[in-house]
Amino acid sequence: MIATGLKRLVLPAFTLMLAACAHAEEPTPMPAFAVIAEDGAAEIRAYAPMIVAEVTVEAPSLAEAANAGFRPLANYIFGGNAPRQKIAMTSPVTAAPKGQKIAMTAPVTAAESAVGGSYAVHFIMPAEWTMDTLPAPTNPDIRLVPLPGRTVAAYRYTGGDTPKKREKAETALRAFADAGGYTVTGEPEWAGYDAPFVPFFLRRYEIMLAVEPANKE
Repeated sequence: MIATGLKRLVLPAFTLMLAACAHAEEPTPMPAFAVIAEDGAAEIRAYAPMIVAEVTVEAPSLAEAANAGFRPLANYIFGGNAPRQKIAMTSPVTAAPKGQKIAMTAPVTAAESAVGGSYAVHFIMPAEWTMDTLPAPTNPDIRLVPLPGRTVAAYRYTGGDTPKKREKAETALRAFADAGGYTVTGEPEWAGYDAPFVPFFLRRYEIMLAVEPANKE
């Protein structure tokens, strides 16, 4: 279960949001997706292809890796590129252990590491950009990576984030996917969408699972 061994995690873009707090009243764009099915807080979504900016960091934990990766990624979208062009923020920011196969698409996967190591931290590029039009990073550690589309089951919750809430959401999500005729093909992901200045009872979180139809031909 996710409370005892989190396998995938999507992290909030709080550092980037704080840097642009002057525009906090504007909603932060998110990756495009279509809702295939829904029941209350649970949805089956089809995500469109996307591009991520990626940086690899060394850290003792995923949380510290995410914090370390935010700074160079924020610098890239706020002008740390060849033409010094600003790129709009999106949410969420994601992270994954270095070397983990990224077969899932966006958001990219992440995993909890008990001993630390190398992590790839990602920021999703706005949909209007392409690999041909995105400005080249001035930081050689940042890479631009195209990712294909995918289908996920997602369960949203608010009012704070705890291991108990994550486990409850994952259990409900697996039941929802199974009842809808979907097979889970990936490990649990955690997603946070709001900055720290958002009251905790209003913050949005999600558990996500990559899925495909059980009777896929």
